[in-house]
Amino acid sequence: MDTRLKGYLIGRLAGELETARMIDPDEIAARIRNIGFSCLRCGRCCRGEHEDNSVIVSPGEIQKICLHTGLGKDAVAQPPEEGSGNMQDRKTLEELSDLIDTRGNIHTFGWELSRKRNGDCIFIQDVAAGNKCNIYGVRPLLCSTYPFHMEEGELRVSECEGLGGNTGKEESLLLAENVISRYIEEIKEAILVYQNYESFERGPENINKAMENIREGIINYVVHDSTGSHRTTRRISGPIITFQDKITD
Repeated sequence: MDTRLKGYLIGRLAGELETARMIDPDEIAARIRNIGFSCLRCGRCCRGEHEDNSVIVSPGEIQKICLHTGLGKDAVAQPPEEGSGNMQDRKTLEELSDLIDTRGNIHTFGWELSRKRNGDCIFIQDVAAGNKCNIYGVRPLLCSTYPFHMEEGELRVSECEGLGGNTGKEESLLLAENVISRYIEEIKEAILVYQNYESFERGPENINKAMENIREGIINYVVHDSTGSHRTTRRISGPIITFQDKITD
């Protein structure tokens, strides 16, 4: 990434961060009460059968979940795959060629909670168990603020069965404060990603290298997050098998 472009993006985010810190929670809470929301415990937002249920998580949130569950990073989080299509298809890789280095590593940004083969979050219990979350006390901010989030200083609302429900004053204020906190943390994470990001070498053999890896049954990722760059390897149709922090090659 060009140094001037990186500086511009960081500066723009810094300005957005300053504005975000001035948002009045009471105003957001009033809007939430006007919209109305009451969680029905239906679990739809955690299930793969109901549109996109990806949950972006920060390195700090991953660490909290690991400490709470005793699981390793590789079990808790995975590289984001939204819109990536079938990674075993050469056409898909060609569409992602700008994100593949000369060693066939696919570069991506941030992490998402791991999901089961059927697309469900790995921490959601069965319907018969009441759709309970196994990490409720340390769940990511994205989960605790759903269906609300902030974007470009504005409150946004996602589709949810619980919209229109009754939201009390204290409940709406707490939700508003969490929504704003999430917005601030997301901006801070983005700034650190840009600050820590190091470009990588691209070349005409990148697709062939990636295909070689796939024929061996693996997909190599390099994930850029707020703490640096990390290599992780994913088996085809299987779980992530390694997680190596802060690559040096």
